[in-house]
Amino acid sequence: MLRNRILIGILWIVSLVGISFYGGTISYGFFIAVTLLPVLSFIYLLFVRIRFSVYERLEGKTFVANHPIPYFFTLQNESRFAFAGVKVYFYSDFSSLTGLSDGAEYELLPGTGVSRDTTLLCRYRGSYNVGIRTIEITDFLRLFRLRYKNREPLEVHIKPDTVTLSDLGGIRLPRLLAKESLQSGGVPEAAVRDYLPGDPMRRIHWKAFAKENRLLVRRISGEEQQQVSIFQSTCRPAAEPAAYLPTENKLLELSLALSAFFLRRGIPVRATYRTRSTMLCRMNSSDSFNRFYELCSGLEFSKDQPDSALFSVLAKHPETVGGHLAFFLLSEWSAEAERFARTLNGNGIAVAVCLVTADASAVPSGLSLPRTEMIQVSPDVDLREVFV
Repeated sequence: MLRNRILIGILWIVSLVGISFYGGTISYGFFIAVTLLPVLSFIYLLFVRIRFSVYERLEGKTFVANHPIPYFFTLQNESRFAFAGVKVYFYSDFSSLTGLSDGAEYELLPGTGVSRDTTLLCRYRGSYNVGIRTIEITDFLRLFRLRYKNREPLEVHIKPDTVTLSDLGGIRLPRLLAKESLQSGGVPEAAVRDYLPGDPMRRIHWKAFAKENRLLVRRISGEEQQQVSIFQSTCRPAAEPAAYLPTENKLLELSLALSAFFLRRGIPVRATYRTRSTMLCRMNSSDSFNRFYELCSGLEFSKDQPDSALFSVLAKHPETVGGHLAFFLLSEWSAEAERFARTLNGNGIAVAVCLVTADASAVPSGLSLPRTEMIQVSPDVDLREVFV
């Protein structure tokens, strides 16, 4: 393009010299032609911009992250003039297209179009634009280039993927994760635990209080012990979609994958998260899991929902805590999370922390908690590679 502009510039200077020193019909005709060519090329470019049409669509109604979606688009020339060079550029931050190269150039004859039928893969749960992002058109003489945004981009609402885990080997809690240990029923090893605000007075173990000189309550036996608790962060970790979408997607993937893992083994799950208030979702069947999946699909993350608020409420409501094992699904480790983990450990509940971050330095090097394990989960890693 630069070479063509230089060539036209040189020809215009030559034509100007011709009419200045020689005159004549040929010189003036050559000068007018060289002067008008760029003007006509630019007018042609504007005409193409007005008459050029783009059609694109996605097949289906429900779209899930990391599942192929049929995608179709057409570039259409509805005029009587040929379109010399048309390039399309696609959204690629959160999605990818199979078999289509970004910036491929197409030439459209009058009344014709170019159609492509392929698949789209969206990497993250959330709402964002996919498909054609910008269109670039060039004139016949390659003097001008015009790039503009697609006026009607496709906006998709992607649901989180459900990853099937065969094991939880990435967490070094084999005794606590064994089905037999979690489903043993009856009274556990420690029949009492520390009193928490909100515990019924009738559960206070007065003999243990007289012996230990501190308030202790009887543990709940039976079904209440046969469960796993999941505490899900809903704090938005960043302001830009490129930063927060991968993290939020992985947090939800973890919550769903862990819930499904234990439910397949007949172990009830209680997931707790915070929106405008603290929400508790109990799962003990496929129907309750499906309801939780729909909640996760529309779950809103916000910087106004810090983890400290979640753990503060949980500390005041011991009924949200039960079983032998609790999972913390967080994007950042905090003092509030550590205090709550210490409280759970003191009441015989082991804690597994899944810290979703790409920054290894954000993971504490050592925890002074007796029954707490922490693992780092990269936002873009396959969970099957984490829990092996």
